[in-house]
Amino acid sequence: MSFFNKMLSKMGVGSATVETELFNDIFIPGEPIKGKVTIRGGSVEQSIDSIYFKVKSTYEDEIEIKSGEDEDEINITRTALILDDKVSEPFVINPDQVIKFDLDFKLPIFTPVTAGKTKTWVETGLDIKMAVDPTDKDYINVKPHPLMQSVFNSAMELGLQMYKVVCEPAPRNMNMMVPFVQEFALKPVRGDFKRRLEEIELIFRPMSNGFMVFMEIDLNARGLSGRFAKMMGTDEKMVRFPVNYDNLNTIRMTLNDLIDKHC
Repeated sequence: MSFFNKMLSKMGVGSATVETELFNDIFIPGEPIKGKVTIRGGSVEQSIDSIYFKVKSTYEDEIEIKSGEDEDEINITRTALILDDKVSEPFVINPDQVIKFDLDFKLPIFTPVTAGKTKTWVETGLDIKMAVDPTDKDYINVKPHPLMQSVFNSAMELGLQMYKVVCEPAPRNMNMMVPFVQEFALKPVRGDFKRRLEEIELIFRPMSNGFMVFMEIDLNARGLSGRFAKMMGTDEKMVRFPVNYDNLNTIRMTLNDLIDKHC
């Protein structure tokens, strides 16, 4: 019977279980995630090599599908690993035993904001050799970093409004820490830029003291010159500027001057 139970536990039946309780409701990149991990023994004694936790996020990608001479593109959702770490040394858990661990780690600064189709979660698991690893999956709500929010607030003061957020594969030359970038698209809804600007797209790349912001400025293609610029591919401009706690008071002016210069 004991041998039979061990075989079942290797297949996940009657094995130890893991459950994570997160203490936060809202999460900010760069700030701690705290919680409690509860492990309950199964029907047999088991050796746990480690408790691991991972942070994962989704992003959208396009792949080409060929059918004869025709080509088509389809959208797929990929999963990216944001963080992978271990929180314990090997131990043994007896049948029905309950063991608890504190969970305390920093959410990486490059974790994407929960918006659009993007989903982020914490995955806690038990590493058990020659057996199915029990896991627990907890989705989290990630809000913008305060520096990012300052940029958004400044853009709104200039009459822009966010209308789309998407995660997609990162350009190779951008040197991101994850395989995707998160783009924030904003349209002018009032103010001086409403007639001159189509939209701006913002990408934030973490730095040691803040973010480098990449901003694509898409001009409003009205009139003959606007249509010509659209045809020639010159209606989009890419600029960049740093954001940190030393220049918070000048973000609005920086945004205004850059957009105005290229409109």
